[in-house]
Amino acid sequence: MAPTNSVFAFRQAKEISMTTFRDGGCLCGSVRFRAESEPLRTLICHCKFCQRVTGSTSYAESMYALDAVGFSGEPMERYSHLSEGSSKQVHVNFCRRCGTTIALTFERWPHLCGISRGTFDEPNSVSIDSHIWTSSAQTGVVLPAATDCFQFARADLAGAPETPVRFDTPQLARARNA
Repeated sequence: MAPTNSVFAFRQAKEISMTTFRDGGCLCGSVRFRAESEPLRTLICHCKFCQRVTGSTSYAESMYALDAVGFSGEPMERYSHLSEGSSKQVHVNFCRRCGTTIALTFERWPHLCGISRGTFDEPNSVSIDSHIWTSSAQTGVVLPAATDCFQFARADLAGAPETPVRFDTPQLARARNA
């Protein structure tokens, strides 16, 4: 049974007639999932929170409608963090055995689930659509050509879309000591 603080209903991944689905799971195999559609988008976030949650330069996630993802195996643990940008909770859902971050869920967008791209069995089956919070990117991070790059989020707090920048050639997000 799932912990009561979990947003996930840990239902068995249902059998589907669609041919578009992606499976994945944690490092130890205790948590598995099936995403039952194409992602709404896949992005790389360079915000300080995502740097901390991964212990790296960024977090790559594929966004799905919450009801398009089914989980099986062990229930996940959840850590909640207050976003500095929106003042809303961001929930990190991770395997209680190996610590793998499987998904982020959001108070701001309760109908969405961000699946960690690296947890897909075939992570290259989803393409990166955009980079966000490039203003926080670490020294040495290269932003690709022909990809939407947002200095902050894709939308402002009121939900209005922000304008992306697209580079003709790959660009350093931040020069050394900048």
